[in-house]
Amino acid sequence: MRQLAVPVLALLLAYALFFGYLAATYGELPAQVASHFDGNGAPNGWMSRAADAEIMIALALLIPGIVIGGMGGAGRIPVSFINRPHRDYWLPPERRQAALALLWRYALWFATLNVLFIAAVHALTVEANLQPPHHLNLVHFTIGLILYLALTLVWTLLLLRHFSKV
Repeated sequence: MRQLAVPVLALLLAYALFFGYLAATYGELPAQVASHFDGNGAPNGWMSRAADAEIMIALALLIPGIVIGGMGGAGRIPVSFINRPHRDYWLPPERRQAALALLWRYALWFATLNVLFIAAVHALTVEANLQPPHHLNLVHFTIGLILYLALTLVWTLLLLRHFSKV
C-alpha cells in the first residue's frame, strides 16, 4: 500500500491543479466558447461556457476512471481473461498481489497523465478564446500531443518491460 502513496498524491495534485484552473478560468471565458478547431486552428464548433466546463470535467473523471477501473479491476476477473506477458509466472497466488499492486501503480500514473493532458487542452481552449483572433495555438497543441503520446509510449514500454521479467 505504501508504494501507492506517491502515484495517489500525484493524481490528487493533478486533479487539484485541473479543478483549480478550471474554476479560475471559468468566469473569463465568453458565454459561447470556441471548443473545436480545424486543422489550421480556426474555430469551427462552439458550446456554452457551462457545457464546455461540464465536458472537461466529464473527460477528467471518465478517462482516468476507465484506466483505473480497467487496470485496477484486473484482480476481479478470471486469470484466463488477463492478457499479459508471462501470465503463468505473474498470476499464481504467491505473486498475484504484487502484480496487481504494480498494475494499480501504473494505472494511477497513467490516470495522472490523462488529467494533466485534459488540463492542457483546457488551457489551450482558454488561450484561444481570450486572445483574438480566437485561434488554437497549433504549436502548443502539437507539442502537448507529442509529449502526451511520448509519455504514453514510455509508460507502455515500462509496463511491458516489467512484466517481461521472469
